[in-house]
Amino acid sequence: MPTMTQPTPPSSLGLDRQAIPQGLLLGQGQAGYPPEFLDALDVLLRRSHHGTPAGALIIVGIENLAMIMSGYGPAVSEDICLAIMERLAALLSPADRICRLHKDQFALLLAEMPEGGLSSLTCRLSELVQQFGYQSEFGSLHVLPAIVSIDLADPRLSLEDVLDKSFIALRTGHGVIQGLSEETAQDSANSRQEMGLANYLGRALLEQRLRLAYQPIIESKTGRVAHYEALLRIVGADGKISSAGTLIPVAERMGLINLIDEQVLDMVIAELARAPELVLAFNVSNLTTSNRQWLAQLKQRLREHPDVAERLIVEITETAVHRDLKKTAYFVAAVQSMGAQVALDDFGSGYTSFRQLKSLSVDMVKIDGVFVRDLVDNNDNRLFVKTMLDFTNGFGLKAVAEFVETGEIAKMLMELGVEYMQGYYFGKPENHRSWLKES
Repeated sequence: MPTMTQPTPPSSLGLDRQAIPQGLLLGQGQAGYPPEFLDALDVLLRRSHHGTPAGALIIVGIENLAMIMSGYGPAVSEDICLAIMERLAALLSPADRICRLHKDQFALLLAEMPEGGLSSLTCRLSELVQQFGYQSEFGSLHVLPAIVSIDLADPRLSLEDVLDKSFIALRTGHGVIQGLSEETAQDSANSRQEMGLANYLGRALLEQRLRLAYQPIIESKTGRVAHYEALLRIVGADGKISSAGTLIPVAERMGLINLIDEQVLDMVIAELARAPELVLAFNVSNLTTSNRQWLAQLKQRLREHPDVAERLIVEITETAVHRDLKKTAYFVAAVQSMGAQVALDDFGSGYTSFRQLKSLSVDMVKIDGVFVRDLVDNNDNRLFVKTMLDFTNGFGLKAVAEFVETGEIAKMLMELGVEYMQGYYFGKPENHRSWLKES
């Protein structure tokens, strides 16, 4: 990576590196953090260790720089970075330093604590970046700041502490950090617990201890099983089987969800291949709706088992719709093009508009159990469910009511016109596979 003192291409803002006072400017190393930044930060920390009042470290990131670069090119994104760096430098004193840590991150090393406090300066910096506008041929471009500031006065802080805390804070939005005491024992315990759960999941994957449990979905008019939903379970080291539902958010945060959803897909396809009359639905993570590799795996498995596609239902959630409607719509269309169906799970929980639902073109919606559980006693929920059923029926969509736990609820749903029902009243998820004679 070039150093900050090398010349840059001409900028439409009329900026170059010489516009930033050289007393403030530090270089960029070849890898990791720039050596000059590490040296200057170490000097500030040593002052604190010797009882001399120390300053602070502020890191300013640009969250949407990748989007800007993708849409408008590297030259525009570099112009924006230089302009923002110049504005940040203008707020510093001669004793302070500024450094470009990464393409989208800048470090401000303050020799002394700013007047008004660290929180006040952090707010000013955030406003400065948010108010910045780059005039391009496509209109004004704006950036989204991510800012973390660390008070270096705590003499217990080491260089590693500061770098680690700033890395974590930038990605968790913690903002201002006052030394080591800001990271509470509870925060540490939660992090350790989450890592423990991630390790538990990882071992279960490697040791192939994932299993499927099956819950029936009943056809309202006939009372027969229309299909089953396959739900993920984990076999513990003691042989006990437990639900994996609460672990899915951990898997998403820890980067394990792709492996899990790929393994679940193989398990579902294998089960369908064993039982020619079986129809199975299963959930995929919100992140999987953006995973082209998973779609490629699905295509390959259906090529190997062409008779399975029409008996496969992929369930997505409303959260995926809100994350990125365009990508979710592509995912739905891709799955349907392979001959499988798509269901929208937990419909109503996120209040997906009927217009969005129409644009998705799913085959089936599953009405969130929150509206079904107290259907008998809650007039508002009855009206809401009836409205959803009127809409789905009008557009030729199948509807499944979840969490049907009593016969009274089932009777009312049938009167409202729901096609399918699922819940403990009809059957709990079971590992036993009734469709296989050997089971």
